[in-house]
Amino acid sequence: MAADAQLDDGVTLEAVVERLAAVSRTEARLEELELHLGDGAVATLERRFAIAADRLGLDGLERAVLAAVALRELSPQLGAALAQLAPPAPAGAATARAAGRLLAGPGVSPADVLAALAPGERLRRLGAVRLAPAPEATALADRPLVLADRLAALLLGAAIDDPGRGGRLRRTEPPALPFGRREAVARLGGLLASARRPLVAAHGPDAALAVAHAAGRGLLQVAAADLADGELARDAVVAAALEERVLVVDRLGDVQPADRPLIPERLAALPGVVLCLAGADELVALEHAAVLAVAVALPRAQEREAMWSAALGGAAVPGNVSAAYRLSLQRIAEGAALAGAAASADGRRAIAPADVELAARAVSASSLGDLAVAMDGEIGWDDLVLPERPLTLLRSLAAFLRHRELVLDEWGFGRRAGRAQGLVAMFAGDSGTGKTLAARVLAAELGLELFRIDLATVVSKWLGETEKNLERVFAAAQGANAVLFFDEADAVFGRRSDVQDSHDRYANLQTAFLLQRMERHDGPVILATNMRGNIDDAFLRRMDAVVEFPFPLAEHRRQLWELLLPDRAPRDGDVDLDFLAERFELSGGGIRNAAIAAAVLAAEDGRAIAMEHLVRGVAMEYAKLGRLTLAADFERFHGLVRTGAGGLP
Repeated sequence: MAADAQLDDGVTLEAVVERLAAVSRTEARLEELELHLGDGAVATLERRFAIAADRLGLDGLERAVLAAVALRELSPQLGAALAQLAPPAPAGAATARAAGRLLAGPGVSPADVLAALAPGERLRRLGAVRLAPAPEATALADRPLVLADRLAALLLGAAIDDPGRGGRLRRTEPPALPFGRREAVARLGGLLASARRPLVAAHGPDAALAVAHAAGRGLLQVAAADLADGELARDAVVAAALEERVLVVDRLGDVQPADRPLIPERLAALPGVVLCLAGADELVALEHAAVLAVAVALPRAQEREAMWSAALGGAAVPGNVSAAYRLSLQRIAEGAALAGAAASADGRRAIAPADVELAARAVSASSLGDLAVAMDGEIGWDDLVLPERPLTLLRSLAAFLRHRELVLDEWGFGRRAGRAQGLVAMFAGDSGTGKTLAARVLAAELGLELFRIDLATVVSKWLGETEKNLERVFAAAQGANAVLFFDEADAVFGRRSDVQDSHDRYANLQTAFLLQRMERHDGPVILATNMRGNIDDAFLRRMDAVVEFPFPLAEHRRQLWELLLPDRAPRDGDVDLDFLAERFELSGGGIRNAAIAAAVLAAEDGRAIAMEHLVRGVAMEYAKLGRLTLAADFERFHGLVRTGAGGLP
């Protein structure tokens, strides 16, 4: 490019260096790079420069300015020659004044160059060129201009920068497995291709993969809270442009409420950004921004089966896995990898159905922190002793959860009912009547994890803390294939009081929040209470089912004694289970405690479990409950227990 040539979109690095040689009257030559980088270095560099300029969408003047700023990165000699055009520029540094003097010519003035370096113009807006810190007395036009590290690394052909910025910039590739969910993908594809698209917020466990699939290219992701770092935000913009990735902002739920009003301004500085949310609940963080939300639901059963099959290389997929485990595409990919690893560990080339089921269970597990406790679910219906009515109702709950996708999605009942795919049930009954056991059986029957949350520990006297704790629970369980078991439900669902002061009003708001949050949850929620009479009838009407757990009658107590004295435990011939069932009115939990106490007494005596051990175990349970050990109940065994708690010293 001669000194009087026009700037067009075909500007090259070599042309800018030729102008530098002419204007500065130096021997500046780009070919000197061949001595340092080898033959063909200039051609390779020109190709990289053209790619970068094209991906950034630069016009002729912007390309020339970019080339001038890049001289310092390419060669100290070239940078020094440019700096000499406008002293007192720092040694080897490009400045706005030096670039203006270099590029001024027919049709281009120094003012045009300064205008191209304005913060709102493409070079600065995309983060490709930045103003470096300088001494306070430095004139603005004499402050050093530097390239973004990602851009400099691309030109040099070496990833010597930190492309991940310490893990704060994350990259995701389009999914290799079948994605399904055609409607959501088509909606996203149309919005992403629109020239004047609004701010789009995709939400769901597979939201990021849906955006990548719809766009047909990878993502560059940055957390919303990290946008407070302006330098990181600029790195994200230029890296996404150079790597031809969709710029995605996620983790909106981590933004503090006080910072939410700043979100629109921060997003406005990110051209072409798309929002990806873990769930619809994170939309509350966008209350100050105008967004178009697109829901990316979990894949349906048929879609999950196709995903599993593809991830397993065509291996057979157990029907109960694709039906029962409502997993995202990412979880399915992880599960397939675990199943393959399990088969390899056993020295098998073929993946067995058991490997797949165990892997599905492993990846569906959820961590609910200190607000929940995982419970063992390895039991079945035979472990549950109940009258026919509650047992039938429990089996119907299991049937609903097993077939809910077929009924609500495939058969269309969900659209007409206008409800989520979750289920909210109340288990009511005295302590020890089997409420927790029933929840364990239900989870085991469906192959789900069971998490117990004590509402008494979740409820806080501090304003807003209860809702925050509950939100943590539901957010962690989102799509996690877990049964949430809330114990002591009457701590929240007690009868609503008249509003006398702000505390009463807030307590009622807490209850309403929990009800609404449960109804939006996509999994099963079970509430347990020992005092149904304290539960407001209005709340009971909001439940999908209420299961009553009655105190066991003699016939059921007989079954419980038989069940809770294991076959492997040595049993003396004098054991009379009919006597125990008829005489002692204990709940299932009480019978379990008495049986264990009797086993300990027998083990201490070095004998099989005998009747005397069992009645002493019952007496210990009576003492704990504050009940009298009457001779009419214990009859011939009364002498064993009349000294106190089972006659123990």
